[in-house]
Amino acid sequence: MATTTTVRGGALMWPTACFWGACGVFTLDMAYNRFDRWFSASVLASGLLNIAITPWSVCVLDGWCDDHLSTTYRRLYTRLVAFTCLLSRATVVYKVRGHLAGFGGREEEYERSWPTSRAHRRRYRAYASSVVAAYLALVLPINLTRLYLLYRYEEYGDSMLLLFFFNMYLQNWSMCCLETHFALLCFGVYLKFRAINDELSAVRSDVMVSNRYPVALRSSSPALVAAATSVLQDPRGRPMETAVEELRLRHGLTRESVEQLNNMFGGQLALSLITLCIMILFDIYNEAFHVGGSSSRSKFIFGWILQYLFRFFVIVITAHSTTQEGYKTKVLVTEINNRHLNNNTKYELQLFLKQMNHQSIDITACDCFTLNCHLVASAIAVGTTYLFVLIQFRSEITQFTDNKKS
Repeated sequence: MATTTTVRGGALMWPTACFWGACGVFTLDMAYNRFDRWFSASVLASGLLNIAITPWSVCVLDGWCDDHLSTTYRRLYTRLVAFTCLLSRATVVYKVRGHLAGFGGREEEYERSWPTSRAHRRRYRAYASSVVAAYLALVLPINLTRLYLLYRYEEYGDSMLLLFFFNMYLQNWSMCCLETHFALLCFGVYLKFRAINDELSAVRSDVMVSNRYPVALRSSSPALVAAATSVLQDPRGRPMETAVEELRLRHGLTRESVEQLNNMFGGQLALSLITLCIMILFDIYNEAFHVGGSSSRSKFIFGWILQYLFRFFVIVITAHSTTQEGYKTKVLVTEINNRHLNNNTKYELQLFLKQMNHQSIDITACDCFTLNCHLVASAIAVGTTYLFVLIQFRSEITQFTDNKKS
């Protein structure tokens, strides 16, 4: 799937190869990126620099941090973003060194035994190229344009301020690259679940036909005899229990890939999602109360929010689709098991169900929360609540200050 030679090839994969080669922890070949040590060192240095000496840069740029509340939360915001970005990078680098070899070896072994279909290879390449192209289109132009305008026109622009924003965008670029690492590997796992479910759906259809016409299928009609045989044997002539056993093994290996994804990217996903929510919240709050400062920020607010929302939805929807496809297997196996079959096939199906019940397929962010569609509703509810709290708090502070002056 995501780590095989058959999928890595093709012209559609070159944006991903370039993107991961520039800032990724590993490459499309599931090998360690030799350039990663330099890029990670740059991210670490930029994060420490922003934390230490320039938490006030946004206030200087916008020129409106005129109260204690604005100054406090701006410092907290800039330091939090820098800290989460460098912690995210360090976490993935550490986790990948412990789990990448096992994950890549399992994927290669799976591909040798059960090669990916041509349709799924095309789907993976289209997904990879679309996601990476969207990341590049949403992140690069707006950040580069903002840096240019800051350098060219800002009244308070200086080298330290420009360095601050360059560092912040470098950290953002690093997190984007790590998110595509997860999204593409997760989509490869989704395609494996999808292939297994397609075969199980075919088995279910044959079993339903067999159970619907049991007497007719025992007649001497060649067509009906062939239909009856398809219930007991797969297209390659093996007994049905052997085919079910193979699907059970494939599903078990794919569930282990989900576990490896959780181990490698759980912490990074938690940091990415929390940071994205915080940046959306504070950007909306800043825009709501930004009246007298520079207008350069207002020109880019919609682009930044679109970027954050896109990244959030790519992570959550990809993980949710993969989990749903994995649990769909349980439904198919249960439906087949409820039909009339021989004892050996029944045993394999029941063993299949038992193994799925004892191993979770959920993709989580460091076991803090499950990545599914309910997370979107929760994030909206929590973000709206905190936004109103910030607005109310600022209104009370402003009213108190005005009364004190008068």
